[in-house]
Amino acid sequence: MFSSLYQIAKNTFRETLREPIYLLVLLAALVLIGTFPLMTLFVFREQIKLVIDSAMATMMVFGWLLAVLSSSHAIAREIENGTALLLLSKPVKRPVFILAKILGILAALTVFCFLTFLAALIAVRVAKDQFRFDHTVMALYFGALVVSFLAAALHNYVSRSSFPMAAVLAMLVFLPLAFVIAYFIPAGEGEERMLVGYAWEMVPALLLITYSVWAMGTLATALSTRLSLAPNFLACSVIFVVGLMSDYLIGRHVYEEWIDTPAPTGRSTLWISYYSFTPTERVSVGQWSKPAALGAADSPFIVWCEGQPTGELPDLGEQPEEAWRDNAGWKRQLSDLANPPRLMAQYDPYSRRWSEALIKGEGVAARRDGKDFASVVFRRSVHQPRTPVGGTYNEPFPEGGSRLASVLYACIPNWQLFWMADALAAEKQVPGAYLALGGMYVLLLVGFFGLVAVVLFWNREIGGQMRV
Repeated sequence: MFSSLYQIAKNTFRETLREPIYLLVLLAALVLIGTFPLMTLFVFREQIKLVIDSAMATMMVFGWLLAVLSSSHAIAREIENGTALLLLSKPVKRPVFILAKILGILAALTVFCFLTFLAALIAVRVAKDQFRFDHTVMALYFGALVVSFLAAALHNYVSRSSFPMAAVLAMLVFLPLAFVIAYFIPAGEGEERMLVGYAWEMVPALLLITYSVWAMGTLATALSTRLSLAPNFLACSVIFVVGLMSDYLIGRHVYEEWIDTPAPTGRSTLWISYYSFTPTERVSVGQWSKPAALGAADSPFIVWCEGQPTGELPDLGEQPEEAWRDNAGWKRQLSDLANPPRLMAQYDPYSRRWSEALIKGEGVAARRDGKDFASVVFRRSVHQPRTPVGGTYNEPFPEGGSRLASVLYACIPNWQLFWMADALAAEKQVPGAYLALGGMYVLLLVGFFGLVAVVLFWNREIGGQMRV
């Protein structure tokens, strides 16, 4: 089984590299990335950001396009013309066949990502100055591409082998060589010439882009078992668009329970919503307040108390964040409390007044005393939840969301998780833990889409379009 898996994966990898469309897409991506430094001459600031964003977007979009094209050529075309039937007529099981195809396509996509990875780092190295870019490094980069094609043409002339595959393999030699040489070429003029190096902080971000290309490659391969090129491209485009807006379209509706006591700690954002009741109100809640993120720049100033306060809350003026000091049992941070909070106090800097609310058992106490009360609920979530609905006077808790949305949110790739251009623009480093979690997430996606591919291919009719 492992021998068949390896041989089919190797042949798929080689056949993918032999396809002219693979070379055309790769060359288009490399040329685009190499010319992005020229565009910095037309902007007056953020020229490095322009190159980084454009290079990463090119790597991602062209990688996804190549994933769809490669899978359609390697799977759909072989199924329709009966080539796959020849392999399956031998002792090769269908799961082995389709998994080997996935591995071969992922290997070819890895070659694409590696070359565009180097191109992106070189492009940023070229665009180090606002009005002057490094002509030497740019000439070295495009020279490596030209030499690769000349070497491939010579090899094709001598051995009559595949020109596209020879060109790709030549680029795997000459482009890394140009990358190493460019590192030791100093930038600047006169005495100011010095080694610039590469923007190594881009490496984790580019690896995350590679993860996304792997996920799309596996998905496109799974869909190609049932769809031809055009429907496959359309389906992947829809999944791409939905995945980009996954947090807004689906994430806001996932099932996460609202509670009356906020969790003191957690990696996700703490959200708050409330609804004001009157003693005579017995109907269902119409609409809760729009959820607000506690801890954000525009969030209300709130302090917490786990028991009975020992004093009055002070006047904090118009700058409560600077004037506040923990006192009288009130704490600014939930993590400073030994027990879950019982009271919440919110400060209004305009009226300079406090409003206190019982946040644990507020409904029971208010119904017993026959007073008005505001039901306050909390929820921890990585994305902004929609405005909650549901709940009654006797059970003042909104609905937690849709379980179907939770399933869809888990199954549809969230492509925003792989896009770190904004973090690089803010000069933030991508943590190694995030990179590791991204790798685990992609492994789960690849495993899930691989299972889908096996299921879709299990009873697929092969060779139905063969002509006798």
